[in-house]
Amino acid sequence: MSDTQNDSVPAILLTRPQTRLADEVSHVLRDLILRGELAPGTPLLQVQLAERLGVSRTPLREAFRILERDGLLRISNGNKTVEVIELNRQHLIETYQVREVIDGLAARLAAARGLSDRDASRMAQAVDRMEAASRTTLDVAEYGSAHVDFHLAVLEASDNSRLEDFAQLIRFSAHMLLTRYLQQTYGVDAEEIIRQAICTGNEDHRAIFEAIREGDVKGAERATSRHIRKTIKFVESVPDKADAENARQHTA
Repeated sequence: MSDTQNDSVPAILLTRPQTRLADEVSHVLRDLILRGELAPGTPLLQVQLAERLGVSRTPLREAFRILERDGLLRISNGNKTVEVIELNRQHLIETYQVREVIDGLAARLAAARGLSDRDASRMAQAVDRMEAASRTTLDVAEYGSAHVDFHLAVLEASDNSRLEDFAQLIRFSAHMLLTRYLQQTYGVDAEEIIRQAICTGNEDHRAIFEAIREGDVKGAERATSRHIRKTIKFVESVPDKADAENARQHTA
């Protein structure tokens, strides 16, 4: 089978034909992992996955390496064993420590450059969507989509091509990564904790948007960095899975 696009490749892998096929495969697998369809500890078998996605094993192996770099997969036994890792607190903290620098700089540059009408509209709509998704019935999937769009809008408004290299990291971490960790840790008890985190974040996102729109360079960077630091502190306050399971056993 060719490693290039062909009729057997699902439509989802053809949405951005200018990107490498391995990137498209990694995007699909990342989404499956973060939505919980590929649970922690799940072994990924190359033959079955290649057939399921309609690609050869060459781009699939490249996608595995991308996701290993992102911290979502573990590859061992001479590349013969590939499994979904279990998210842990330190992994999230380290990811958000990088985000604090990247997002803060992007917000500062966007504020200094000034927002186009298109960028301002995109950010405003993303903030409105996040608030609507958490107002009554919590819609985690819709919130995750809007959350990604907001942070990517800030990144793109910075107009810094080197910062845009981090778009994948932002997409990966902003799209329900914390939510997935909380679900993994708390199970059915996670919804109220997730709601608390989201509602706090909504206030921050609107403050970030207002600062960027007003051209408040220092304020935009400060609001963004503060938002990420609050996320880090929240993650630090959440016990690892083993601690949460012990607590549930003692209260059962």
